[in-house]
Amino acid sequence: MWILALSLFQSFANVFSEEAHSSLYFVNASLQEVVFASTSGTLVPCPAAGIPPVTLRWYLATGEEIYDVPGIRHVHPNGTLQIFPFPPSSFSTLIHDNTYYCTAETPSGKIRSQDVHIKAVLREPYTVRVEDQKTMRGNVAVFKCIIPSSVEAYITVVSWEKDTVSLVSGSRFLITSTGALYIKDVQNEDGLYNYRCITRHRYTGETRQSNSARLFVSDPANSAPSILDGFDHRKAMAGQRVELPCKALGHPEPDYRWLKDNMPLELSGRFQKTVTGLLIENTRPSDSGSYVCEVSNRYGTAKVIGRLYVKQPLKATISPRKVKSSVGSQVSLSCSVTGTEDQELSWYRNGEILNPGKNVRITGINHENLIMDHMVKSDGGAYQCFVRKDKLSAQDYVQVVLEDGTPKIISAFSEKVVSPAEPVSLMCSVKGTPLPTITWTLDDDPILKGGGHRISQMITSEGNVVSYLNISSSQVRDGGVYRCTANNSAGVVLYQARINVRGPASIRPMKNITAIAGRDTYIHCRVIGYPYYSIKWYKNSNLLPFNHRQVAFENNGTLKLSDVQKEVDEGEYTCNVLVQPQLSTSQSVHVTVKVPPFIQPFEFPRFSIGQRVFIPCVVVSGDLPITITWQKDGRPIPASLGVTIDNIDFTSSLRISNLSLMHNGNYTCIARNEAAAVEHQSQLIVRVPPKFVVQPRDQDGIYGKAVILNCSAEGYPVPTIVWKFSKGAGVPQFQPIALNGRIQVLSNGSLLIKHVVEEDSGYYLCKVSNDVGADVSKSMYLTVKIPAMITSYPNTTLATQGQKKEMSCTAHGEKPIIVRWEKEDRVINPEMARYLVSTKEAGEEVISTLQILPTVREDSGFFSCHAINSYGEDRGIIQLTVQEPPDPPEIEIKDVKARTITLRWTMGFDGNSPITGYDIECKNKSASACPPRTGLARASPATSSPSRPTRQLLTVHPRKFTWSPYRLGASGSPGSMPSFKI
Repeated sequence: MWILALSLFQSFANVFSEEAHSSLYFVNASLQEVVFASTSGTLVPCPAAGIPPVTLRWYLATGEEIYDVPGIRHVHPNGTLQIFPFPPSSFSTLIHDNTYYCTAETPSGKIRSQDVHIKAVLREPYTVRVEDQKTMRGNVAVFKCIIPSSVEAYITVVSWEKDTVSLVSGSRFLITSTGALYIKDVQNEDGLYNYRCITRHRYTGETRQSNSARLFVSDPANSAPSILDGFDHRKAMAGQRVELPCKALGHPEPDYRWLKDNMPLELSGRFQKTVTGLLIENTRPSDSGSYVCEVSNRYGTAKVIGRLYVKQPLKATISPRKVKSSVGSQVSLSCSVTGTEDQELSWYRNGEILNPGKNVRITGINHENLIMDHMVKSDGGAYQCFVRKDKLSAQDYVQVVLEDGTPKIISAFSEKVVSPAEPVSLMCSVKGTPLPTITWTLDDDPILKGGGHRISQMITSEGNVVSYLNISSSQVRDGGVYRCTANNSAGVVLYQARINVRGPASIRPMKNITAIAGRDTYIHCRVIGYPYYSIKWYKNSNLLPFNHRQVAFENNGTLKLSDVQKEVDEGEYTCNVLVQPQLSTSQSVHVTVKVPPFIQPFEFPRFSIGQRVFIPCVVVSGDLPITITWQKDGRPIPASLGVTIDNIDFTSSLRISNLSLMHNGNYTCIARNEAAAVEHQSQLIVRVPPKFVVQPRDQDGIYGKAVILNCSAEGYPVPTIVWKFSKGAGVPQFQPIALNGRIQVLSNGSLLIKHVVEEDSGYYLCKVSNDVGADVSKSMYLTVKIPAMITSYPNTTLATQGQKKEMSCTAHGEKPIIVRWEKEDRVINPEMARYLVSTKEAGEEVISTLQILPTVREDSGFFSCHAINSYGEDRGIIQLTVQEPPDPPEIEIKDVKARTITLRWTMGFDGNSPITGYDIECKNKSASACPPRTGLARASPATSSPSRPTRQLLTVHPRKFTWSPYRLGASGSPGSMPSFKI
């Protein structure tokens, strides 16, 4: 069953509620560590998600997208990362003990999860133990479960046993949060039992039972306090409860006094004194400090000194919470951090780290401020602030929405007629981000401040720019087409309308125009004065338009010539304004049409190395004079290439006598005249057939490691390298290789397999082609070498004392394989008595058997079989339990009365099997059992439960009976029942 160290399916409490339009959110923003057993594997859903379903990807902390490894690691289509169970020999730090993160992406942006450390825990031998303790009657006893530091982080004390009975926290027995056992108000009877702790491995589920420990109870005697339980340091997160243990043995019972940072601690509210020490509820960062527990009675003092560290959860918060701005604007974000100091703070946009640059500034002591100028559309998306401290991390994010900031005209002036000396006010109201700049023109000429025009500007509360053009006393010359132009980094918008000032109509002077053939040209007739009846255009006394390429706009006096042609459109144009029915005024403008060069298209044919080239560039039309030049790859052709250029009138020829790879490139012919500069480009490719630089060769790959299959080639165009694969050693049947994160083609053509598996063994074909000459190819064979792996062994096994025991391990991998056995940390060698190791091969496997003859109590413990070959090693851990008859109990007569006798005993070693009961029998002097019907003894033989270490026997005529030894025996599973006489 797949396990997961942390719950990943909590409610969507971290959904970014302020941005309802955002489709990205965190499912479990608190996920930072996943620990799992190597024998179980794990499933880790992506902590980030979106609605509708988004693209989910997993990466290593280095930024490398992770790849599937068959049977080792896989990312499911729903974004769940799966790491399969694996043997110790397949452990890879890169996969099984590394930091990952996941991203969720939609068209609106991308967020990355916090760093998630994924760690596999391997099964390893360990034992837990309990030490004998001493105390005084009426005092307290403390037993601790001692766990090896190598596994301490994974082990939990689940229970304590008194003999074979589980203890439950109650009036006299207390199991603390740290797993210690407290016995309060100790009585003599408490020393009759054995105590042991039971632990469970949090990830493998394995349980361990400690050795049995005794409690030695003495009568109260005046003594100074001695510490039974204390602490050096404790760590807690704010809001948790924490216990600081402090317990001492002494008589009279000592007093306890607590100090914090050398000041007496007031025990009230959140601070409570308990049987175990000091309990602090709902811890705060201010609770951190040095704590001293002073224990004293009239015979002396003792101290427990320790430190408490209370940390706030690491938290990052971005402000503002909503960011809606416009293209071209400035956006500022701030990230506040609580819970740590000296943290590392980083900014991300759509999952990619942000560094200071041209438009990006990161300021503040801890880089907590992000300022971005001149935002463009692609700058929108999800912005995240990441805070990291040691292995902890926190993040917050905000969606930045950028609207189109192009200027837009909100309101403007309209066409009007005014009288001389009348004031005129024109207004343009514009919105845009950043704020647009507004300029004014009159008949295409800029209007400058001063003279008869006054320009003013204001910004409204809505953020619009309003510009005014005022004329205090208008004149006839002030008439014409007024245009306001609004411009910002996002774009330009303009508005125009005609203002007519009453007075004699006339035409502003016009300048001659040069038009380019094939393009459009506009001719403007600027009329001042009002009224006038009409504006008409003539060419050679002909009223325009007289063809489809001419358009006359009578209302504003503009003439448009489309697709200008030299023969038809060149000449003099006259603008005629009818001022009165019998009175007109006119003005002429000359249009000169220039014809730009036109290059006859050319292309380089297919050439091979060493051939000769001749390419003419012919300008088939265009006004003379024409200048023709050549460039290679955008620059003048170097003389070192030996290229000859011949220019004759309107033709330029390029000659190369001996082609080489240096001549490869883009060649451009550029023709210039007064009208324009035009160019034509063609690529010269000197083709070279492909050939191998490095050919593939048979090679070995090691399971779980990376391997590169070398193959590189040269030629021109640069050859394409394709790899094919045929599985196994049979006749090759090559198929294309599906490239993925695990298998990649390097830039030089070699094939990289990042994590070799057994299925990669086979033939590989490297095929090279570039459409020049024949393709070339070469095959090779990859042999996958398998490190030694233990494929079968018993996790636990039982043996009976004195009998033969066999344990076997099966190993797989490249031969030869050596199998070594160890007991705890000692290597088992042939000289060791009672141990015999034999090995045999069975097909592809090696089976090693350890024989123990005979088994003894000391054989209980952990054995390990190590399989070793040239490519790696593996081990299997076997826990052997040797069962034997239990040790006889220690027995004593507690009380003899006229008709009864009371026996008390203490349980001995249980023989690694639960004791099911005790049998009591008596014998008379003739060694025959006391007859149950003679009245001399009742309940003989008698049975007592392991939980009852005393028994009262009733006799009828004790004076008529001579007491012989009583025999007490403990019965268990294996063997016979041992007995003890009194």
